[in-house]
Amino acid sequence: MQQNGIRMPADKNPAAKVERYRERAPMISFLTLPQINEQLKALDGHPMLQTIVAVYIYSGLRREELCWLTTDDVDLKAGVYGMIRICAKNVKGKYWEPKTKTNRAVPISRTLRTYLDRYQPKEVEGNLYFPTANGCQWDPDNLSREIRNANDAAGLDWTCLDFRHTFGSQLAMKGESLYKISTIMGNSPEICRRHYAALLPESLITSVEFGEDFTSLPEKSAPVQTAEIIPFERPKLKLVVNNR
Repeated sequence: MQQNGIRMPADKNPAAKVERYRERAPMISFLTLPQINEQLKALDGHPMLQTIVAVYIYSGLRREELCWLTTDDVDLKAGVYGMIRICAKNVKGKYWEPKTKTNRAVPISRTLRTYLDRYQPKEVEGNLYFPTANGCQWDPDNLSREIRNANDAAGLDWTCLDFRHTFGSQLAMKGESLYKISTIMGNSPEICRRHYAALLPESLITSVEFGEDFTSLPEKSAPVQTAEIIPFERPKLKLVVNNR
């Protein structure tokens, strides 16, 4: 037995007997629509942080992607309300590329546009869209800490990862395809399926019905449970996806 021109010992793949571990179903948390309003309202006294969190929630960017945004990446003239372009670039002599090594564009929603219109980026070296107070690039961990400190003062405990999952989860519940969600978020369709497939939108309720006797849903149908809700000290939606 040979693999890439290399002969295996005793003609057997040495990794064949390695036990494969089963992956656990991912647990994700995301904000409901009222919680989104609560989160953004809590940052009224922090204009830049409020805009940053709005970008996380309404465009699903990763932390590092936001830290590397430049003014050239935020195109308010493209599309209907604008585009955020996540692409490889050089900033102040440093090269950066997206995690998946694939460039993409995220449409700006009408809601997000209202926050971007109120925000005026400072003119700094490298044209960073969200620079620190001294004009430098945010370190992702330092930015998370800054958001956490502001949230602690408001009694909130949501994180940047919760904001990203909020974007994907809300789109899934709205009925957008997992392919579209994965394309916009820069994930593989499989990752999106593991995270968001259990969020059944009402538009799909009748999708499981077929047969000659089926006409339409009764006027009053029982509520559909779309995901398992695991309560925490603060109400936070927890989604458990079963891959079996």
